[in-house]
Amino acid sequence: MSKSLEPLRLSIGIDVSKDMLSMCSCVLDINLEKHFEHPEDQPNNPQGFRRVLHWISKLPQAHVAPIVVMEATGVYHEALTNFLYSSGIDVSIMQGGRVKRYAQSLEQRSKTDMLDSRVLASLGVERRLTLWS
Repeated sequence: MSKSLEPLRLSIGIDVSKDMLSMCSCVLDINLEKHFEHPEDQPNNPQGFRRVLHWISKLPQAHVAPIVVMEATGVYHEALTNFLYSSGIDVSIMQGGRVKRYAQSLEQRSKTDMLDSRVLASLGVERRLTLWS
């Protein structure tokens, strides 16, 4: 993203599985263009959580607070959710059906962890989401 464009919204989509966290950031700029970044996947454990938090802290936030968007995955998302929330990061947990309908609206037919994280990040900048607490 060009440094001259001010971000309006910042969202991080995290596709959570038993063992891995696949992430994508999405910045919505003042021209209403989306800019995505896919860092390396991290393990779904405390060391991976710290790496996720470090990566989030390096994103171009300016005056906007990031929101992390995850899909409810049974118990696999819970430890990361608690970690991020206790670190002061806004988190929204989405039901799978809502995420699936949003992906269909984007005509997203392929399904990979990276694409799922991108869909979640895009959803986070486009919608006003309920925050988890």
